[in-house]
Amino acid sequence: MTDDGERQLHEQFRVLRHHAGAGAPEFRDVVAGLVRRRESAGRRRGRVAGLAVAAAAALLLFAVLRPGGRRKVLVDLDAARWEAPTDFLLRTPGAELLRAVPRLILEGRLLP
Repeated sequence: MTDDGERQLHEQFRVLRHHAGAGAPEFRDVVAGLVRRRESAGRRRGRVAGLAVAAAAALLLFAVLRPGGRRKVLVDLDAARWEAPTDFLLRTPGAELLRAVPRLILEGRLLP
């Protein structure tokens, strides 16, 4: 390249660097922004944790200090009885023998 061509190329790169650097923020501004975001995220996490602890404490107090102290049955279990259409397959002949422990007796005495 000629000296004139090199000077033009050098000048073009200088202008390009200037334009690229003009839109970029300063490094210290970027770092300061990161620090601010971390601090605000920490405060948010602290608030969320505090709210979660407060909600858990409120639920615990509600459960312990509830008036009456008796639990209400929300569903009538007798009305909610259901039998599967295939339950008859589970009823085998002699099933009543399996529900009781057999007593083995020989000549009026229990066998060991």
